[in-house]
Amino acid sequence: MSTYTLTSYEPVELELPKPQVPPTLVDAQIAKMLEPMAEYHEVADDRGVLPGDFLVVTTHDPALDGNPARNFQMEHSVYHVGAGEMPKTFDDELIGAKAGETRQVEAAIKMPLAAQGSASALTMGVDVEKILYCVTPELTDELVAEHFAPATTVEEFREGVARQFGLPDMAKDDPSFPDLVLDELAKRLVEEPDPADALPGMPADALRITCAIDALADHLGIELDDDAIIAQMPGDDLEQRIKIYEQLKDQGMTAEAEVFARREAALSWLVNHSKVSYR
Repeated sequence: MSTYTLTSYEPVELELPKPQVPPTLVDAQIAKMLEPMAEYHEVADDRGVLPGDFLVVTTHDPALDGNPARNFQMEHSVYHVGAGEMPKTFDDELIGAKAGETRQVEAAIKMPLAAQGSASALTMGVDVEKILYCVTPELTDELVAEHFAPATTVEEFREGVARQFGLPDMAKDDPSFPDLVLDELAKRLVEEPDPADALPGMPADALRITCAIDALADHLGIELDDDAIIAQMPGDDLEQRIKIYEQLKDQGMTAEAEVFARREAALSWLVNHSKVSYR
C-alpha cells in the first residue's frame, strides 16, 4: 500500500442544511403565540362539548389509582379540549357534556416511570362551567410589527418561528455519522489514490476513503497488539472476535487483520472526536 497524506488531520466538523420545518408545525407554534391575544366567548346555543372547544372547568378529588393527585386540581381554569394538555381518554370523557354539568371522569394515563404497556387510572369530578370558542387576531404585517419585533412582516415572522425549531448535533451512533465524516476526510487526501492499492471491484470513492483513513492511522501512530486487534474484529462478543482473529491467523492473514484493525481504530478516533451539526 502506498503512503498517503492529508491536508489536515484535525477531527471533522461538518455542518448540514437543516431540514425544512413543516408549515403545519409553524402554524401550530404561531397559534400558541397568538393565544395570549385571544378573546374567549361563550357558545350561544345549548350544545355539548366538542373537540377543540375551550372550557372553564373546576375539578374535584383528582386521584391516581385512588391516591390524591393535587397536580391535576383545576379551579375555574381554561382548558383546551384536544390540545394534549391531558390524555385523550380524559378529553373523550368530556365530549358531549353541557355547560353546568358535572362529569365523573375516569381516564387511563401513562406515567413516566411506569412499565411498558401499563397505565394508571386517573379519576376526578369535572365541573364544566362554560363552553367557549376562541377568536384570535388576524395575523397581519401590522400585528407582527407591533408585537413581534424585529420582524415587520408575516413572512419574516414565519421564518423566525421556523428557526426556533433547532436540531441537536447528530448523534455519533447515527448510522449516517461515520459515512459523513469519512467522506469529509477523503476530501483532504493530497495524493491521487494508486489504482494498484484497490481491492478487486473496489469503487474509486471507496479507495479514496481507504487511503484517507490509512493516512490518518499513520499520523496517529496507531500500533496494535493482539488484544487490540481482537477488540476491533467484527463479532457480537469477545469469544466471537477471538475466533475470527484465530481463523485469519490460521489462513496466513495476520497482516490483513492488523490493517483492518488499524483502520477501525482510526475510524473510532475520527467518530469520537468529530462533530456533525445543522446550520
